[in-house]
Amino acid sequence: MDPKRLLSLNFLLFLSLAFELSCGTGESLLNCPEIPGQLGNSVLLPLASGGISKSMNKSVHVLVTRAESPGNSVKKKIASLDLPEGGSPRYLENGYTFHLENLSLGILESRKENEGWYFMTLEENFSVRHFCLQLKLYEQVSTPEIKVLNLTRGNGNCSLTLACDVEKGDYVVYNWSEELATDPLTPANNSTHLLHLNLGPQNVNNVYVCTVSNPISSRSRTFTPKSQCRLESFESTQWGLYAGLFIGGIVGVILILEVVILLLRRRGKANQYQPTMEAKSLTIYAQVQKSGFAKEQTSNFINTLSASVDIIFWIFYIDLFYLSAEPQ
Repeated sequence: MDPKRLLSLNFLLFLSLAFELSCGTGESLLNCPEIPGQLGNSVLLPLASGGISKSMNKSVHVLVTRAESPGNSVKKKIASLDLPEGGSPRYLENGYTFHLENLSLGILESRKENEGWYFMTLEENFSVRHFCLQLKLYEQVSTPEIKVLNLTRGNGNCSLTLACDVEKGDYVVYNWSEELATDPLTPANNSTHLLHLNLGPQNVNNVYVCTVSNPISSRSRTFTPKSQCRLESFESTQWGLYAGLFIGGIVGVILILEVVILLLRRRGKANQYQPTMEAKSLTIYAQVQKSGFAKEQTSNFINTLSASVDIIFWIFYIDLFYLSAEPQ
């Protein structure tokens, strides 16, 4: 055989092999963008970003398939149809709809089995074009709950561990932050849903925020440690100072009244043995009558004052007892 002819045949064989390999691996070499969708809701997949060109031949054949992975050779056929003149949507099986005007695939009620890689092939005369994308479905996250796991109070500080949890949602990312602060907080023990705080009296009014999110949703919840760390708060210290001053004032008043009562009683006894000049000039009957009347008036006044002091003392004692018995 002529060497030149043999060389030509080998070159043609190489070109045909290269063409076959390029056609066979065209879909696997595509860059398939990820499209997030909410589980249970309708999803629209733009299989061809540019839509249909006006100059495109109307005899285009459209083939849509789905695979579990981009390199999987086993593909499930979703749609196989020719491009008509009209642009109304075509309703397919298993809840799919295909919109010819923009080459998009709709899913009425998305389910987990709808996830995967979607491929679309446009066949027009001698040209073939490939498109693909990946559908990832996520469950919407619920509003998180913040719970106190550990709580320790002492030495003017309050230490607690917070846990942020959600009931619904997948692929959840947790983030802790302080309201009105710019830097995020560091989670406890590399567990993103836990946060450990060691607070002083000046920090118990801070507001901490737990934010949960995934690619389709985001929710947050706030927490103020004042309700848990109230015994160590600055307001409690001030309250104790004011209460101490109030109690000290009442005790001082009671002591002064007791001294006054004691002095009045001693004066009353002294008057019995040292009558005044006016009393000596009176008759014996008048002196006895006046002395008895004055003594009775003084005694009544002292008894009334003493009873009032006793009542004040018992009221103060009962109030102090209830204040000390209140749960902190």
